[in-house]
Amino acid sequence: AKPPLYKIKWGGKTGDEYAYSDKERDALVTAGKESGRKVKDEMIQRFKGLGEMNASELWETTMNPETRILRQVTLEDAAAADEIFSILMGEDVEARRSFITRNAKDVRFLDV
Repeated sequence: AKPPLYKIKWGGKTGDEYAYSDKERDALVTAGKESGRKVKDEMIQRFKGLGEMNASELWETTMNPETRILRQVTLEDAAAADEIFSILMGEDVEARRSFITRNAKDVRFLDV
């Protein structure tokens, strides 16, 4: 199952929404603001892993067969992940620096 990357906590009594990509997060925030809903940047939570979700969020987004999103993982996906992992965790500092520099421009919400 594919867990969401973001939880958007709207002000007022409206429910929370989940986004599975940066693009989807931006679209939800834009549509919400256009319809008069309010959200502050600090009310957009970036999930870094399943351990950051409570049991009800995990059920709602990842475990419930009626609402979860299943994604087939292929050998190509595994190879791409291995390549990125090797760059970020390997001993080649210049490759790591280059990767971080290339991708830093895409970071909008940094939760350190």
